[in-house]
Amino acid sequence: MIRKIVWITLSILIIGAIVFIFSADRKLDEMTIDTDTAIIKKPPLSQKSVPDPISVDIEAEEEDPENFYVLMIGLDQRGNDLMLNTDSLIVAHIVPQQHLVKLLSIPRDQKVPDPEEPGDHKKINAIFAEGYNHAFQEARKDPGLLSGRKVSIGTKRISEEYISSGMVALRETFEDFLDISIENTFLVNFETVVGLVDEVGGIEINVDRSMQYTAEFDGTHIDLQRGLQVLDGRNALNYARHRLDDRGVNFESSDFDRGRRQQEVITALVKKMSSWGNLTKTLDLLDIVTTNVKTDMSRGTMISLVRDFYRHLSSDTVIPIPYPGYWKSPYVHIDEEDLEETIALFTSIERPIKIPKVSEE
Repeated sequence: MIRKIVWITLSILIIGAIVFIFSADRKLDEMTIDTDTAIIKKPPLSQKSVPDPISVDIEAEEEDPENFYVLMIGLDQRGNDLMLNTDSLIVAHIVPQQHLVKLLSIPRDQKVPDPEEPGDHKKINAIFAEGYNHAFQEARKDPGLLSGRKVSIGTKRISEEYISSGMVALRETFEDFLDISIENTFLVNFETVVGLVDEVGGIEINVDRSMQYTAEFDGTHIDLQRGLQVLDGRNALNYARHRLDDRGVNFESSDFDRGRRQQEVITALVKKMSSWGNLTKTLDLLDIVTTNVKTDMSRGTMISLVRDFYRHLSSDTVIPIPYPGYWKSPYVHIDEEDLEETIALFTSIERPIKIPKVSEE
């Protein structure tokens, strides 16, 4: 009788695992976007060769894990409007050998060379929109450039070529700016934060200042007080993106503040998830992610990373790297020496012993 119960229990577990793997596989497939469809006007500023995306051979990955870089692009959708100017730009250095992820937030007003006009400059957050709009204009002249495939970004359904063109244009700009090769790009709708944080039951954040801001035109309402507290999804998003304040310029947040807070939210979310062991809840998270995230990372690589990193998640998994830029209207600038030191710290596969502090201007 006991043996029968054991076999029934094992059968249920095996069937449950098969269902989970199938469901997760299907959900991850919904996230994929083909960036080879990008409609690009000019080659990147530098002509360095960029390696092919990481192989989907999971066994080879396990035998010889290698570090790689991922670009995360945050788009803001307020109401029915999808903003093309990227509101959050984070590069992640993923080091499987150390079960480590380093995050580097680049301010959206960072000055970079204009890929369209040699000798000119522009803000880095305008590059995605330029790539998107170029593809849109080219497709109007030649509809045959479009495959007909649409991808979902929040509540929007958009031609894959428009999205992939923006992603590639911005990826190439980052590769030149940081002198790295970025294997994969993730496009993230900010609403992802709301759903994920609510699904895990909130995250603990030490809010460093009071924040008050209301914008009737897009429904934004921020009202946060200082102190350690558990934030729900909407308040976590408000904390991460607070910039203007109803009380005046002395209460406003800089892009450096925003970048630091975005990293705080990500770190707190990872810390909360590290205590989970619930497959059903994990599938619920995948539902939220697949609706709001698109990536050119292969399904096999995603499954491998989720499997390998999930069992090693801890509060030490994610390490934010400070960005020592400064504001000089109309751009954020960074001294060459500071940029070199930041890149060296970010690209090292070693866990940093000490993170330098930078002044926020």
